[in-house]
Amino acid sequence: MQCEPQLETTVWDPFQIFNYHTHHKYAVVILNSPLYWKDDILLQIWKRVFVNNNLIRSVCYSAQVNVTVDGGTCKWLCYLEEQGINLLNENHTEYVPNLITGDMDSCPPLILEKLRSMGAMIIKTPDQDHTDYTKSLFELEKYVKKKNVKLSRIYVFADTSGRFDHIMGNINTLYKSDKIIEESIYVIQLANGSLTWILRPGLHSIIIPKILVQNNSWCGLLPIGAPVNCIVTTGLKWNLNKETQLQFGSLVSSSNTYDNCSEVTINTDSPVIWSMGIEPLQKNINN
Repeated sequence: MQCEPQLETTVWDPFQIFNYHTHHKYAVVILNSPLYWKDDILLQIWKRVFVNNNLIRSVCYSAQVNVTVDGGTCKWLCYLEEQGINLLNENHTEYVPNLITGDMDSCPPLILEKLRSMGAMIIKTPDQDHTDYTKSLFELEKYVKKKNVKLSRIYVFADTSGRFDHIMGNINTLYKSDKIIEESIYVIQLANGSLTWILRPGLHSIIIPKILVQNNSWCGLLPIGAPVNCIVTTGLKWNLNKETQLQFGSLVSSSNTYDNCSEVTINTDSPVIWSMGIEPLQKNINN
């Protein structure tokens, strides 16, 4: 089996979200799952403030669009309260979501109406053929087109929270995402301690922070839904070669790690899920 040669490489640097001195155009989506994030990390991702070296002026870098999904709205309010912020007293309108979507069975109407009065757009999505996560991407796509907002990334806060059906539903949304939003916009799921996204057929380069290499952090390639007939990797401790087929019931690349490299390359003939641990990196953010 020979993988087709690829002329273009998709470069992934998912850790831009934690680098507060860079600016890229992204959206934040908060699902109805716990937010186990250290201190004010999520605040800085939602709304960044960078002060230049001479302290003469400050520049605010923030997410282009912020979305909370149904009960994720309540999770966001609770997270803010843990940071000493009462969003509903109207003194911190910078933390009001642009969009609140979902079937609204997990968020009290009084909270929704209060946030609407503070500028949030409430969009009820009752269709039960899609998850609230999937429907939020449909609404986000409509919003950015209407507002002419350009995005390169969508960061989705989706902790596993012990529900395997939710985990698989979220993975299914990743597989469908290129049919919902522009293919040039990458969707990356963040849980406490990990990042997960889908690699489409082609050649990919993933930038790996040094601290993850030094700590032998885990990573995996998971062929969910269908076999991957040809996949070639570099930079992993256990690389995959041209003869490798990934398939449930046969071989999957779980509990892998890095081979002292700051870059992993993956050439795949089929969609495959990439997931990686980030615990050592999280511990060092803001230290």
